[in-house]
Amino acid sequence: MASLATFYNRFAGSKTMDTAFAAGTGRAHDDVFRSRAIPNEDIYFFVKQIDNTNVVRQPDSQAPQICWKLIGIASVLSLLLVALLIPNAYSLLAGYEMEALREQREMLEREKLSLELEASRLLSPERLQELANAQQFIDPAPGTVVYLDPKDGSLALNVPAKK
Repeated sequence: MASLATFYNRFAGSKTMDTAFAAGTGRAHDDVFRSRAIPNEDIYFFVKQIDNTNVVRQPDSQAPQICWKLIGIASVLSLLLVALLIPNAYSLLAGYEMEALREQREMLEREKLSLELEASRLLSPERLQELANAQQFIDPAPGTVVYLDPKDGSLALNVPAKK
């Protein structure tokens, strides 16, 4: 079935020139309307069914060696790739850690400044005077104040001085 003309001839059953002349007319009735032949219309392609179910494949003795070599090379290459990527990944993670430590340092410095501000506010003379008045503290008389002298060798300053 090489062309449409062959398909048409199979099912429509057009007459050939020999059958028309055999009828005695000398000329085919539809010869006037006949078109010229289509190229390669007389070629017929035969398709043969091939059954390979009984064919046994011969084993390849080098196939396992090639497979193991390929597995080994792929493993070595993947390890090499990982070894090349580890330093870059480590530096990336170290950069993240450094940035986190910088942020933590800035937060701790802000906290330290706020604590110093609060401590200076709590230890201001005005605040201490308010606390003394609230707890009814009074200033001692000038004669009742005892000044400790560490020159006498007593470090704890609670031992009576030797005279």
